[in-house]
Amino acid sequence: MNAVLAEPILGYREAFEAARPSFGPAEAARAAAFERFAELGFPSARDEAWKYTNLRRLAARRYPARNPDSTAVVLDDALTPFRLIVVDGLLRPELGTQGSPPAGLTLRALEVARRDGEPLSALLRVPAGGGTERFAALNAALCPDVLVIDVAPGTSPEPIEIDVAATGSEAGMSHPRVLIRAARGSTARVILRHVGDDAAERFVNAVADVEVGADAVLHLYRLLSQGDRSFHIERIEATVGQRGTFVMHDAQLGAGLGRLDLNVRLAAPEAATELTGLFLADGSRHLDTHLHVDHLAVGTRSLQDYRGVAAGRGRAVFNGKAIVHPGAQKSQARQTSRNLLLTPGAEIDTKPELEIYADDVQCNHGATTGQLDPAALFYLRSRGLSEQEARSALTRAFTGAVVSRMDHATFAEVVRDALDARLVRLLEAQP
Repeated sequence: MNAVLAEPILGYREAFEAARPSFGPAEAARAAAFERFAELGFPSARDEAWKYTNLRRLAARRYPARNPDSTAVVLDDALTPFRLIVVDGLLRPELGTQGSPPAGLTLRALEVARRDGEPLSALLRVPAGGGTERFAALNAALCPDVLVIDVAPGTSPEPIEIDVAATGSEAGMSHPRVLIRAARGSTARVILRHVGDDAAERFVNAVADVEVGADAVLHLYRLLSQGDRSFHIERIEATVGQRGTFVMHDAQLGAGLGRLDLNVRLAAPEAATELTGLFLADGSRHLDTHLHVDHLAVGTRSLQDYRGVAAGRGRAVFNGKAIVHPGAQKSQARQTSRNLLLTPGAEIDTKPELEIYADDVQCNHGATTGQLDPAALFYLRSRGLSEQEARSALTRAFTGAVVSRMDHATFAEVVRDALDARLVRLLEAQP
């Protein structure tokens, strides 16, 4: 690590030392995590995983740890009957839905889970590898709490929503963390919504650990709608058991700079995952998405399907990778990356990858990047639509294939309305 990149570590070390007295029995685990972050440091341009995303602006800043301010929390209407509010990394029960969670769900905080015998290695796990390992380690060191959600075996609780809010009128950082476990034979739906405004510049460093048991199904709906002055880095780690299924519905519509690393381990026979999403990089927004699926057992299946739209000086990066490991025969891996550039100054860099080390598999991938079809625009104009209406209709149709997979009606409606509002502003601003 060079001196320029080492300098930012000092500010985070100061935050760590200030928080150390509150760590209790977790102090040793948190200290080890922080040293891992310090060892890796901030990525440089030579780091392949950050080739298209420059973090020098983030590295140049020093953020104090945020003290949650409930008076600054402004939330949209809930998408589910039961909602949890996490403010600057801390669960605030008084701000969420009052009463018991849906039957089949158990909610615990870090200290309660530890007293119940949960190992800290599971609650504050630092995943190895990938571009965001360093930030996952920083999260394990500085997260003020861990929200642990357990779905009981054989149950199908009502969907729940987790709103993760960043607050305050001054610059600051927060490190929210959630652990979701769906036990054998259960079915669960969880909405994870990251929200914030432009009152101050913020660094949000989030981690979600997901475990899907045998014959279980977990749908995770993720909406990134933070303000344009936010740096948002998030790592999601999912492990799927035998005949289990993990489904991700992702909508990235916020943050000035956003990075998502989503890693899925299909660890047992017939485990499956579907990772679908969309991102809109408009203005000067920069969105970077990395998907990684490991096929580790016989008969595993994966689908990656993302749609990207960029406009203005917006830039997006998409890297989808699937590895079929030795012995993972009869596995299926499909990847699709489709991208749309609405203006000449926009850019999307896409790279689908397949690595296959088994010989009885079905795998394919593809990527496209282009502009709206002039013939289709002409056809819609000939039917009476204005230029803006025609361009908006085609863009909505382009993203519609992914939105239609969002099988939680209220979530899909919120995504669709937010996307439509942004597209209207974009197209109105074009000459």
